[in-house]
Amino acid sequence: MLGPQEDKLCGIVSALAALSFVCFAQSTSTGNTGISVAKTTVDKLLKGYDIRLRPDFGGPPVIVGMSINIASIDSISEVNMDYTITMYFQQSWRDKRLAYAEMALNLTLDNRVADQLWLPDTYFLNDKKSFLHGVTVKNRMIRLHPDGTVLYGLRITTTAACMMDLRRYPLDEQNCTLEIESYGYTTDDIVFFWQGGDNAVTGVDKLELPQFSIVELRLVSREVRFTTGSYPRLSLSFRIKRNIGYFILQTYMPSILITILSWVSFWINYDASAARVALGNL
Repeated sequence: MLGPQEDKLCGIVSALAALSFVCFAQSTSTGNTGISVAKTTVDKLLKGYDIRLRPDFGGPPVIVGMSINIASIDSISEVNMDYTITMYFQQSWRDKRLAYAEMALNLTLDNRVADQLWLPDTYFLNDKKSFLHGVTVKNRMIRLHPDGTVLYGLRITTTAACMMDLRRYPLDEQNCTLEIESYGYTTDDIVFFWQGGDNAVTGVDKLELPQFSIVELRLVSREVRFTTGSYPRLSLSFRIKRNIGYFILQTYMPSILITILSWVSFWINYDASAARVALGNL
């Protein structure tokens, strides 16, 4: 038989176990309910959604905000007149068809959902070659907000043309740009702007370029006119200055050392030849 103290201890343990079971059951039920609500919400939003039509079709243009975080500038080539940049490219707009009131949380969805939603037809005007990173999955993000705001993020590496003036090489400065434009939608349907103003492009202060220094960064927003209409265009322009110290170490110093070594080798060989001639005359 157990004593009074043992009975009391067993009662406390039993009560704690029962309380733990109730809390676990409630959390499991709440979690399942949240998943069920989210699933129902997403199914409801995608049901009957037509990706062929832009948000507010027939009404005011879609306002698309853009921002860029530059991860790295991988190379700058004077030979090919281009540069390669890896960046996190984000676009944001509001699609009232995707608004929901069932829950107050943002919904971060699988990247494959992007194929079922309307997306801006954004492209890089001066792009030569680009690719979307795909390890371990496609590096793109879709996040929905209750008011219908969509955040669409990509991790891209692009090689863009940069026409350089090399007449003052190696004391030159170059201006390279990234031109972002809508391919098919005119300003009647879509408008671009730098989200965050001058702070829309980040990561520049962390870049390390051995051959160049970034001396200026400018963000420009304008309209361009073609025969098919007016299109929105955003420009990221950065001015780079060549580091003359790096150039001297990489170009002049090896040439000077090669020249010195050649002269040393010549005089050594000359002295050896002169010595042999002198010995032959003895």
